[in-house]
Amino acid sequence: MKNEQGFSLVELLIVVAIIAIIAAIAVPSLLTSRMAANESGGIQGCRTTASAEVAFASTNNQLYASLANLVLGNFLDARFTNAAGFNGFIYTEDQAVVGVPAGAPTTVPNGFGIVATPVAGAGRYIYGIGVDQVVRYQGFQAPATSAPGNMQPGDGIGNIR
Repeated sequence: MKNEQGFSLVELLIVVAIIAIIAAIAVPSLLTSRMAANESGGIQGCRTTASAEVAFASTNNQLYASLANLVLGNFLDARFTNAAGFNGFIYTEDQAVVGVPAGAPTTVPNGFGIVATPVAGAGRYIYGIGVDQVVRYQGFQAPATSAPGNMQPGDGIGNIR
């Protein structure tokens, strides 16, 4: 009898094929999970910027500030003004936010409107927040092909229709 040690080429190829199949199943789920985590970060980023605006306004005669001034006053982290984005989202100020009550100002110094848009491939949905402090769904972009559930632009995050 021959004393064999190790694995045959066929056995190794079967193991490699099994690993490849498992990876093909797992990678799309991991990418979707990463996008969902970025979107949670985008929602939280909207809340953070709005809290910074309110904190600034409480010490400055109820006047709001630009993101750059919030950073200068140490009310907000400088990463929120990074042109490349923060946590997969780019935060843009002085934007009209769909769903904010009529007549609410969306530009500084009397109000604010901040929209968080995902960096390509980092998220699917666009969010916004205004002076009413409600994070609202604003729309979607690729790779999404539709709104989440039956949400409409302007719907508050967490509202159920």
